[in-house]
Amino acid sequence: MKKFMRVIVALSLCAATMFAMVIPASATELKTGIGIVQTSGLRLRASASTDADILANAAYGDNVVVIREVGDFYLVDYNLQIGYMAKQYIEFKERENIDLGYGKVEDAGVNLRSQPSSDADLLASLPTGDTAYIIGLNCGWYKVQYEGQTGYIRSDLLALTQAPAGNSGGSAAAETVSVGQQIVNFAENYLGYSYVWGGTSPSTGFDCSGFTQYVCGQMGYTINRTAAQQTKNGSAVSGDLQIGDLVFFNGTYSSGTAASHVGIYIGNNQFIHAAGSGIKITSLSEDYYASRYVGARRII
Repeated sequence: MKKFMRVIVALSLCAATMFAMVIPASATELKTGIGIVQTSGLRLRASASTDADILANAAYGDNVVVIREVGDFYLVDYNLQIGYMAKQYIEFKERENIDLGYGKVEDAGVNLRSQPSSDADLLASLPTGDTAYIIGLNCGWYKVQYEGQTGYIRSDLLALTQAPAGNSGGSAAAETVSVGQQIVNFAENYLGYSYVWGGTSPSTGFDCSGFTQYVCGQMGYTINRTAAQQTKNGSAVSGDLQIGDLVFFNGTYSSGTAASHVGIYIGNNQFIHAAGSGIKITSLSEDYYASRYVGARRII
C-alpha cells in the first residue's frame, strides 16, 4: 500500500510540474518523454497517417524524443528529424537517463535549475547560443551538464543538435528528404487551423508570422516574431526559390514598404501561410499576392 501511494504521489508531482510550465511564445514545445522503438524498421512519417510519406526507418532499440501524442501516433524528434511514429511500437518513458548530446540555448537568460522545477534553486543562467550536454529527460525538463554542474533546463528552451548516442543512422529515405521539405511536411500538418491575430501555437491558432516562427522553431531554427522582423533572418534569396524559403509581402493590412505578411514556399510556385480564412496553400501568381510580393529569405 505504501509503495502504491508513493507511485501516486510521484505521478501527481510530475503532472503538477508539467501543468505549471508556461510556454513562452518564442519557444518550441515542451517534450513529454523519451520513446524506445520496439520493432525493426519503424517508420517516421511526415504526418499522422500510415499513408503519409516515409522520412526514415528506425531500428529496434533506437531512442526518440517524444513531443506529444497525436491520435494513434507520437510526434517525435528522431535523429533531428521531426515526424510521426505509431505509438503502439514505442515504449514511452516520462523520465529516462539518455545521452542526447549537446543542446543549444534557444532563448536569452535560460536558467539551469537544481531540480526539474521553476521553483528549484538557480545554478546558472545560459546566454543565447550557448550549449549544455543533455543526459536525460524528466517531466518535460532536460537533465544536463553545464560547466561542471548537473541540473535541469526546460526542454522547450534547448534545441537538439545531435542524434541520440547509439541510434542507427536511419534509412536512405531520410537522406533524400531535404531540410526544406521537412519544414514543408511539418507545416502542412496544420492546414485548416484557425487564423488568430497574435497566435503562435496550435492550441491558440496562428497569425502569419506566428505560424512561420512556430514551424521553424520545431525544426530547430530560431527566427524573429513579426513578418518585418523575419526579413532580417537568414539570407536574401537572389535566384530561384527553394522549398522551405520564407516569402514576404507588404500592404496586406497596412500601407508602407515593410513586410506585413509571410509564408513558407512549398514548391510549384505555391506557399503555405496563415491568412484570414486559416492556414492554407496559395499560388504566388494570385493577383493579390503577386502584386505585393517583396522577396524571400533562406533560413536553412
